[in-house]
Amino acid sequence: MKFRLVVIFLVVMVSGCQSSGELKPISQIKPATAEEGSLANEKLIADTTAGLRQIAGDSVISPEAKIIKFVIQQPVGNSGSRAWREMWIVNPEGMSARFIITFKEIGLGAADFEIQAM
Repeated sequence: MKFRLVVIFLVVMVSGCQSSGELKPISQIKPATAEEGSLANEKLIADTTAGLRQIAGDSVISPEAKIIKFVIQQPVGNSGSRAWREMWIVNPEGMSARFIITFKEIGLGAADFEIQAM
């Protein structure tokens, strides 16, 4: 009985110290944490860009549009189920459009994304 209580206590302590794997709310992101670039692979970038075109339209995101990407939250969670956030700025020199994109891995080598216009 004593051994079982010690084991349960240790399991609770270890799991309590692990990261929850949850992204913090966007309001808690510190500006200094942004790094230019993307953690998405080519296919995910292409899929996300196509999603942006559906939301904003071809006039905003034309094939010539410049898109600057920033990682604003580093990945959290375990491999295969990590999540991270990026800010994508379309046409930064002109009438720019900004989007927060939340990426979530759905297994190894696959991810979903959610786009929020700012």
